[in-house]
Amino acid sequence: MVGLADIGSFTDAGNRYGDLNQDYVVVEKAFSKDELSDKEGVKQCYVAAVLDGHGMLGEMVAEKAGHALVEDTCARAKKNGCNLLMQPPDKLKGALASAFEQAHQASLAVYDDPPSCISYPYDSLNKARYTLYRPDGLPVYRPDASCSRVCGDRLLECGTTCTMAVVQGDRLCIANVGDSAAALVSLSDGDVEAHFITTDHNGRNKNEAERITRNHSMSARISDDRGYLSVFAGMWAGLELSVTRALGHKHLEAHGVLCEPAVRSLSLQSEDTCLVSCLALSRWWTFVQSVVRKLECCCGVSVSCTVLCAAGA
Repeated sequence: MVGLADIGSFTDAGNRYGDLNQDYVVVEKAFSKDELSDKEGVKQCYVAAVLDGHGMLGEMVAEKAGHALVEDTCARAKKNGCNLLMQPPDKLKGALASAFEQAHQASLAVYDDPPSCISYPYDSLNKARYTLYRPDGLPVYRPDASCSRVCGDRLLECGTTCTMAVVQGDRLCIANVGDSAAALVSLSDGDVEAHFITTDHNGRNKNEAERITRNHSMSARISDDRGYLSVFAGMWAGLELSVTRALGHKHLEAHGVLCEPAVRSLSLQSEDTCLVSCLALSRWWTFVQSVVRKLECCCGVSVSCTVLCAAGA
């Protein structure tokens, strides 16, 4: 992998909630052309984040968190002598954990002034109008009477998964919370190979399940059937979440939902062709293969270019 040739992203609203798209993708270069020319030997640092919001106002959380995360990481690249990824592993992990914490704090602004009324889909074809109430101090969106039979109250508790890739020279660092997967794709002797390099944070992850049981057994548990985090005590009892780490969850931190990312660094090889992050993409392997083949056809290259791709559905 010699240099970054192109950056592409694609998101789709999917089919669960009609035209509502809670995905967010942002890619930035840490250094301007002038900054690169002033610093001999410095290589451009690319920062890309892919987020999948969930819950009422999840799309707002994803946008705020993604913007803040990339902005903070680019600033850290400039402050670190232009070699962010050359730090010792523990120091790099700490720096990215701090960036995720900043993104989490930025996303909590959604709770400060939420819209009093909102139109939100309750299935693939229909929407309901909700009004914000605070019975017993709980922020709840309640549907209009005309829709109350088909959709109930929705608690204002939202968040987002997040997968961030940082590429500088032949170094790649992946940091993620939640279950938005990233795969490093290689092309060797005409064969496409992909290796997942992210960590899924949910109840099916043994370490995460043990953490929830060890630290939060008085208020939350991991459901046996789906691996969801289930709150059974307190004012948020009955609330379930499919992930155990995410950004933007204001009220579930006390029940074990962390914003601290899993971090992995590696050196890229000449056969590494592209990095693909998929939010909830069905038939993802077909998508990966099509990306690589189009890369060969359109760019006329295979092993000397890197593509950061994001796709969601």
